[in-house]
Amino acid sequence: MKFKKIMSVLMVGGLVAGLAACNGAASNAGKNDNYPSRAISLTIPYAAGGSADLQARIISDSIQKDLGQTVNIISKPGGAGSTGMTAVKTAKPDGYNIILTAVGPSTLTPNANNVGYDVTKDFKQIAQITEAPYGIAVNSSSGISSLNELLEVARTESVTYGTTGAGLHQHVVTAAFVESQGDLDMEHIPFEGGAEAVTALLGNHVDASVNTISELLPHDGNGLTILAVTSDERLEELPDVPTFKELGYELISTGAWFGFMAPKDTPDNVVTKLEESIKKALEDEEVIAQFKKAGLPISFLNSEEFTKKTMEENEKNKEVIKSLNN
Repeated sequence: MKFKKIMSVLMVGGLVAGLAACNGAASNAGKNDNYPSRAISLTIPYAAGGSADLQARIISDSIQKDLGQTVNIISKPGGAGSTGMTAVKTAKPDGYNIILTAVGPSTLTPNANNVGYDVTKDFKQIAQITEAPYGIAVNSSSGISSLNELLEVARTESVTYGTTGAGLHQHVVTAAFVESQGDLDMEHIPFEGGAEAVTALLGNHVDASVNTISELLPHDGNGLTILAVTSDERLEELPDVPTFKELGYELISTGAWFGFMAPKDTPDNVVTKLEESIKKALEDEEVIAQFKKAGLPISFLNSEEFTKKTMEENEKNKEVIKSLNN
C-alpha cells in the first residue's frame, strides 16, 4: 500500500511538471507567434545616403506593408562597419534588432582588426538581397582587348591596377586571383573610392582597374574597355564581355553583396518570417524597378544559402588578408 501511494504521488507530480513544461513552451511559442507586435529597428553600418541606406529604405517599405509594423532605419557608421555590427551583436535577440550589412563589415573588417565579433558565431544570416559584380578594365588606348592579353603582359613586365582601397573587397578578390596565377607582376594602387580609381585609369595613371560594373559601365567603349566580369554568368548590360569563370579562372567571390543579419540567439521562426517577407519584397515589381533604377542587381539567397556563403567567404577572406599582412 505504501509503495502504491508513493508511485501515485510521483505520477501526479510528473503530470503536473509535464503540464507546466507544456504551458511554458506554449507561452514561449506565443511570444514569437505574434511577431512583430511593435516597430523593428534596422541598422545600417554606414552613413545615411549611400547604397546601403537606399536598399534599406526600399526593402523596409515593403516589409512594413507585409508585416504591419514600422521599420525604423538607424545609421551607425564608423570603424569600417564594425560600429553598427557591434551594436546589433549586443542588442536583444528578439527579432526587433536586425542589420542590413555587406561583405566588408562581415568578412573583411573582423579579419583585418580585432573588432570584437565573428560574423559566423555572433550573427544569424537572414537573407542576401543584392550582389554587385566587379569588372576589370583597361584604358582603350592600351590596345589590350582581352583578360588573357593583360595577363600575358603582366608575365613579362610590371602592371599596375587600381581599386577602391587597400584591404577592401575589390583588392582582396583581385589579390587572391593574382596570387593564384603565380607568375604575374601586378602591383596594387589603392584609391579613396571607385570614382577616383576610374579617373586614374582614364588618365592612364594605372594600367587596369577593378570596380563595380555600375562605375565602369558609363565609360565602356568611351575611354575604357571592360575585359571580364566576376559574375557567374554574362551580364545583360555587357553581353559581349566574358566572365572570369568561363575563361577558366576561379575567384573567391563574385561581387559585393548586401544582406540581412540578426544577433545569434534570435529565434529561428522569427528569422524565417523575416526571410519570407524579404523574399516577397524582392519579387514585387515596384521593388524590382527601384533596384534596377539604382543599378543594384537583386540576388536573393535564403537563410541557409546565405549562412553557407558567409562561412565560406569568411574563411577565404581571412586567408587572403593574412597573406596581405605578411
